[in-house]
Amino acid sequence: MANDNWYLSLDDKIFTIMKTRLTKKLGSVFPKLFCTSSDSIDADPVFPTIYIHPLQGVETGSDLVNESINAILYTLQVDVTANTTMNDCRNVTMEVMNQLKLLHFSIVGMPVYTTEGNVFRGVIRGRRTIGGDDSLT
Repeated sequence: MANDNWYLSLDDKIFTIMKTRLTKKLGSVFPKLFCTSSDSIDADPVFPTIYIHPLQGVETGSDLVNESINAILYTLQVDVTANTTMNDCRNVTMEVMNQLKLLHFSIVGMPVYTTEGNVFRGVIRGRRTIGGDDSLT
């Protein structure tokens, strides 16, 4: 494997792909769409917000020597919040699911939706095995 530390940039790479695709797909309908990988922002909230973050990954596909990480079972959680309607939240969440599927993620449980006051939230998780030679495109 050419790059033994390929997994160190995995989170940033997946976030950039998802943010770019979601902004392109949803930007005309939601011009203030905000994608983040941070769990706290020191600014007024912007809606809809898409919070993309990895959950704990697991090494998989080890070889007999086991001196490098060949693949990771990678789980990604995406939280969507909106302050307009639950329908807007669902539409954004469904597009997140579409993009996860285009990146060959399996959906781990269908989206879960909650409401707290005037804020609507959708949560979805995707999982896939990612190898050191995957291009993710």
